Amino acid sequence: MSIKLNRRNFTLGTAGLALGAMLPGRAFAQETRSVTTIYGTYDIPVSPQRVVAIDSRLDLQPALALGLPVVGYGHSTPGSWVPVPEGLEFYGSEVNIEQVLASDPDLIICADYDPDSVWWPANRLRDIAPVVTTSGAKPWKEAFRELATLLGMDGAGDAAIAEYEGLIAEIKARHGEKLATRTVVSVQPWEGTLYVMNGPKMLQPQVLADLGAKTIPPKEGQEYDSGEIPAEAFGDTLGQVDGIILATTSPEGATLLDGEPTWQRLPAVASGALVASNGNINYGSIYSAIKVAQMVDELYGKMA
Repeated sequence: MSIKLNRRNFTLGTAGLALGAMLPGRAFAQETRSVTTIYGTYDIPVSPQRVVAIDSRLDLQPALALGLPVVGYGHSTPGSWVPVPEGLEFYGSEVNIEQVLASDPDLIICADYDPDSVWWPANRLRDIAPVVTTSGAKPWKEAFRELATLLGMDGAGDAAIAEYEGLIAEIKARHGEKLATRTVVSVQPWEGTLYVMNGPKMLQPQVLADLGAKTIPPKEGQEYDSGEIPAEAFGDTLGQVDGIILATTSPEGATLLDGEPTWQRLPAVASGALVASNGNINYGSIYSAIKVAQMVDELYGKMA
């Protein structure tokens, strides 16, 4: 490790220079450590003071769970179950680079999607502060642990994972027999259609796998959702399902299929074995994983 007296560990690019007057221009001494990411090897602060987490699902959640001093985030509104501190900046779904620059971050966490996109613009963000990545292509626990290790925060990472694992153990103890014998699955309803969210890169199947729950396996080669399933195929797809987790973004989302007779005739729907998220649970990190586990716990409680 080394002590470096810099406002940044690198120079702002052309766009950043044009906006430099927006910043307070403070200088501070920070202890740094060298890390290697997909963007190369460079220094990051050992104890960052102002962290921007670009993706509210993949970046903000682990940043908060690790206790980082987050000042802002982007992409979308976090679920109500995410403990977002008051006063954080929202940089928009399409990230406002000037707004990020004005926040004066000393570390940025950005999901490793297209670095030239407007949603995860890592190549432009690297002109503002060091960027470390998370991955939506890996299981959430693996991505979380990798970030914790990269930041030198393994202890905090292990403690957060232990909280999740403790909840999983409680649910297993409470519903062991039902987990083994009742079939549950997460679906996203739409007008007259639905999507089964059972690919291994979705969050819900990862939690169900941790619980050892019986569910509908994905098709061969399917990594994300099932693709659109029309109403006439609801019975074939969900006729043997005992409970359904509804991936919805609002209370209204849970009623989108109420007018479909084939939906109403499904055993899980007829028995009331439904739980709706009212927030994005398709992708995320530790807080959304805990939320899904709690939903599964509630769902099994609705089954006789």
